[in-house]
Amino acid sequence: MFIGDKIGKEWTMDQAPQYAIDHVANSKKNIFEFEFLNSLSEKISNFFGISADSLFYIDLGITKHVFLLFFVSFVAVSTIILLVQGYISHKKNIPNKFMSIIEMFVIYLRDDVLKNFIGDKEYRQWAPLVYTIFFFVLFGNILGLIPIFDLTGLIGKLGANAEFLSKDNVLYLLSKGGHTVTANVNVTFAIATITFFAFIYAGIKKYGFIQHWKNLAPSGLPLPLYFIVVPIEFMGLFIRPLALTLRLAGNMMGGHIALIIFITFIFSATAELGGFAGFGIAPFSVSLALGLTMLELLVAVIQAYVFALLTAVFIGMAIHVDH
Repeated sequence: MFIGDKIGKEWTMDQAPQYAIDHVANSKKNIFEFEFLNSLSEKISNFFGISADSLFYIDLGITKHVFLLFFVSFVAVSTIILLVQGYISHKKNIPNKFMSIIEMFVIYLRDDVLKNFIGDKEYRQWAPLVYTIFFFVLFGNILGLIPIFDLTGLIGKLGANAEFLSKDNVLYLLSKGGHTVTANVNVTFAIATITFFAFIYAGIKKYGFIQHWKNLAPSGLPLPLYFIVVPIEFMGLFIRPLALTLRLAGNMMGGHIALIIFITFIFSATAELGGFAGFGIAPFSVSLALGLTMLELLVAVIQAYVFALLTAVFIGMAIHVDH
């Protein structure tokens, strides 16, 4: 059967927006079923009086985003370990090209971010946290650009009679939603929460519990101004992680939705106007997608850098209140 006819039967114009939404949404169904996790989820939710159909039901199952979260963590940790081992075991201690790129990031973050904003004396104890956040976000952003699950999803949309893409199969479930963990606000909020407790701890460690909270407002202000400044500064503490959360998730989600829409131009045109229209618009659509992918690679690095930078800035602000 001609592929245009196949697409016309399996794809309609209104499916493109829905497929873009599915791309960034988490799956409602677990891709791996573990009875002990289901049982534990039910017990915890019942303990807090939360029903199974409630929005706040505590589900410990392995959804698509949870699986990809583990996958990104595994790839990031494995890559760093292999690079370090390779560098140490190399007889001449000369890094290869990929090692040099990682080294460039490490040295830049140390000299231009950590030392500048946290200080030459204090930066060492916070360097592991900032490096971990940077590389986790970076790997999460970049791995989200790998189109393998998107391709399986499109094949499934086209109605390919492949057993490995049946609706109960793991690959099919992986293809039915977002594949960038950093586009999930739950993930970015979790990282931002770590940053929040880090700069709170940094301030308390440096000045003590009472003095840290006194540092919210500068000393010497007229008494009436304290009633204005203190609430603003206190709210600012919680706005910081919220800004980190929404900035990263919004940038990654927006770019991926646009990328998927550009790709689905081909199938939408084919479904509505026929196979020749789809092939005619394909060069334009693919060119836009490739251009946006290059831009997304740049955004992936920038967003990882911004998250690490702001983490260092917030920790430095808690330590150096006089600056």
